Amino acid sequence: MLERRLDRLDYVMIFCVLFVVSCGIITLYFQEYNFSDGTGKWYRQILFACIGFVLMYFMTRINYQFLGSYAAIIYLVAILLLIATLIPGIGYVPLNKGARSWIKLGPFSLQTSEFAKLATVIALGQYLVVKEREIRSLSVLLLPFVIVLIPMGLIYKQPDFGTAVSFLPMLLAMLFLGGADVIHLLALIILGGISLIVPMYVEYTKLTLVAPLSEHIAKTQTAELTGLMSRLGGKVWVALKGKPVKIGENLVTISPKSTELLREASEQVIEENTGFFFKFLINEELMLGLGLIMLIASLIFLILRFTQGQIALRKYYIPIGMLGLSIFAATFINKVAPFSENQVVRLVAFINPDQFKQGAGYQLRASKPAIGSGRFFGKGLTKGEMTEGSTPHVPESSTDFIFASWAERTGFIWSAILLFFLLAIPLRGLQVSYESKDRFGSLLAAGIVALIFFHMFINIGIVLGLMPVTGLPLSFMSYGGSHLIMSMVAVGIIISIKIRKHAN
Repeated sequence: MLERRLDRLDYVMIFCVLFVVSCGIITLYFQEYNFSDGTGKWYRQILFACIGFVLMYFMTRINYQFLGSYAAIIYLVAILLLIATLIPGIGYVPLNKGARSWIKLGPFSLQTSEFAKLATVIALGQYLVVKEREIRSLSVLLLPFVIVLIPMGLIYKQPDFGTAVSFLPMLLAMLFLGGADVIHLLALIILGGISLIVPMYVEYTKLTLVAPLSEHIAKTQTAELTGLMSRLGGKVWVALKGKPVKIGENLVTISPKSTELLREASEQVIEENTGFFFKFLINEELMLGLGLIMLIASLIFLILRFTQGQIALRKYYIPIGMLGLSIFAATFINKVAPFSENQVVRLVAFINPDQFKQGAGYQLRASKPAIGSGRFFGKGLTKGEMTEGSTPHVPESSTDFIFASWAERTGFIWSAILLFFLLAIPLRGLQVSYESKDRFGSLLAAGIVALIFFHMFINIGIVLGLMPVTGLPLSFMSYGGSHLIMSMVAVGIIISIKIRKHAN
């Protein structure tokens, strides 16, 4: 009887996956259709898809509870792979990629961060089941964040900020469905949001001050310092901290005299071109003082709650305490690990692409016209002039911006159809999560759904110019074996949960 149930695969979800994968392969094929020097991405994608389908079917035959039993081992292996990726000689940076995210496996390469996502979902699901009765305690929520922050930190070190951030939606979704206190979750969101947004805002503002600083130096300083400023560009803020700056292929250390002159000029430009808010954020003493005051206030509320039994005070001491911790964390990140110029540009270019002529700004200015040029019915599969060839007008048109290529060729009609089948996959997974027979299956499916939906939502938003450029692929469609195979394995796990919902 169980074998008969195991054969009841979710054919609706399988068809949706097959349809989207086929759309990706078709897009890749016609990107090379008019070019004899095509790189053959489409037939490699077919190979990846075949491997993915085999593994997806294999996962449907495995009892998902088996994954929970070995969750710690699976998670540990994923962490070891991430560590190995950072070791020179083992991990490597492919051509035109900025992150050391891959391990070479013969003719293929493995992006370890993709499988770390799935391993983290499994580990979180098992932990939340074990701690189900204690989940409303704030202390119990600390370990899930540790489980997530370890792979996030290793991936950020590669550096791959977009992939690192993709861990957060699945964490919050699983904690919420796992029964965590909403006030605790909101406080943790405040902690993460302020800790990241404040350093990002500081670095973005500094980038906008590069032009005024260059003009100021050109008017008041020597030609030598003006030339140095033109070479440094946005890296001038790194140089002001006394750190070596990479210019071209060389590491350059600025002399103490030049550093002092640059610092004096930058202080004057900051004074003239920024307001109180920015000046406060870069003042470490004031930031730490405010954070300390909030932590003391939170402690006072906490003492009052336990000494006078005023339970209602918890809605004050938790957010105030988290605000204090957030200020400390933001100051620490600003001081120790600030966002790089490239990361800032990628994340804020969507607000004003014209301000950033290269990189992410150029990608956004190219993708929107490509989508618009498809109009209602599309140009035709063989006529995607903006997204075809070895150096298309739209960069990364086979990976992060493949939706622009599809929209240019097929127009609004087929783009809407593609979105329908894309969104049907996480919606089907959400139904499986709701109908699961046990807590682990429900949380595991929910985490996978959050992971897949986040990739889809962010990727489409990026291509449409509505979201920051984070380098996330479009699940089941973008070229690349690691993410495609991981996504199909994840779907196999969801189907395994579905076909066992009535098993004993």
